[in-house]
Amino acid sequence: MSNSMLEMLGGIILIKITANEEQEYKKIQRLIEEREKAQFNGQLISSLISPLNEISGIILVISIVVFGRILFEQQLQSDNVSGLLLTYLVILFRLLPFVGSLNGKRSQFASASTGLEITADFLRRDNKPYMPDGKKIYTQLSQSIDLLDVSFSYPKHNDLVLKGITLSIPKGKTVALVGSSGAGKSTIADLVPRFYDVTGGQITIDGIDIKEYNIASLRRAMGVVSQDTFLFSNTIRYNIAYGLEDVSESDIIMAAKRANAYEFIQKLAKGLDTEVGDRGIMLSGGQKQRIAIARALLRNPDILILDEATSALDTVSEKLVQQAIEELCKDRTTLVIAHRLSTVRNADKIVVLEQGKVVETGTHEELLALNGYYAKLNAMQFAKVKSDTTEFMAAENLT
Repeated sequence: MSNSMLEMLGGIILIKITANEEQEYKKIQRLIEEREKAQFNGQLISSLISPLNEISGIILVISIVVFGRILFEQQLQSDNVSGLLLTYLVILFRLLPFVGSLNGKRSQFASASTGLEITADFLRRDNKPYMPDGKKIYTQLSQSIDLLDVSFSYPKHNDLVLKGITLSIPKGKTVALVGSSGAGKSTIADLVPRFYDVTGGQITIDGIDIKEYNIASLRRAMGVVSQDTFLFSNTIRYNIAYGLEDVSESDIIMAAKRANAYEFIQKLAKGLDTEVGDRGIMLSGGQKQRIAIARALLRNPDILILDEATSALDTVSEKLVQQAIEELCKDRTTLVIAHRLSTVRNADKIVVLEQGKVVETGTHEELLALNGYYAKLNAMQFAKVKSDTTEFMAAENLT
């Protein structure tokens, strides 16, 4: 059960974005009930053994005394009082451990009750500060996603991570967020699916505040592919089709092909039924990313969020994943968070963030022409790529 709990917590973003919380809750609840039942039965058996031993001992002593008196009745007639006293003392002596054992069990139950109350309170679904859910069912984006003067600080922190962000993501367009670490890029990606609510300002979809939408319907319409791809300790088939019911084999294969994943899957001994291990440890980073993209393709999301999906990959893997991402982004409204500027050059709009504020907006060419912060970032990355290429060529010549 502990492994299942840890796996669920590790994949909490995936569970939320697929609106699969209820199914996971039922799964964990079933495991907890099974464990409670097993523990109760074990404790019951354990608790019965000691009293049974004590009772057996008492019965044995009484039996010996009774049969002894019957056998030696004549000899004991003159010493009746002594016999009764001896019997009383023996029984009392045998009862004392039994009474002590019961007292010990009472102490164990008393100490366990505190932990039981804490666990029960944790599992309760009422009386908890839930994110308020809207009633409007989200169906499809028809105009745009808009952030209007959005500010945000994480719970129990006063410092604002985002400060007055205003930007628009039109339907069918790709908008990229770039900037240094800590600029607030990933925070925006967390606000759109309502993993958090804004501290100030408003996020709207087609002019309607996202707080008015039913959270589950909103998240089901979104696909997220992040740098830290989470896979369940299950088969490739399970991970691609996660959160969906009655998915056909042909649909899974088609999604894998479009994600450039089917070729390597076919080479595995068990194909789609290959176990990926804990968090996908049996697969490379690029393979995990392509599985995640196949999962997103199969869900066919209306809105796509890519959070530095290629930043941790080598050149070959990045090329394959980038091709899969381009396939995924076709005719979709896409929000891209990128560290490598080379991956967002073709974006319809690039928004440059710094210290939680929008400092520049435009296409790749427009931002280079401004010769501002984006141009400096681009020059720095280009210089690094050129340096790495020179070093690689020099090493190749030496060998």
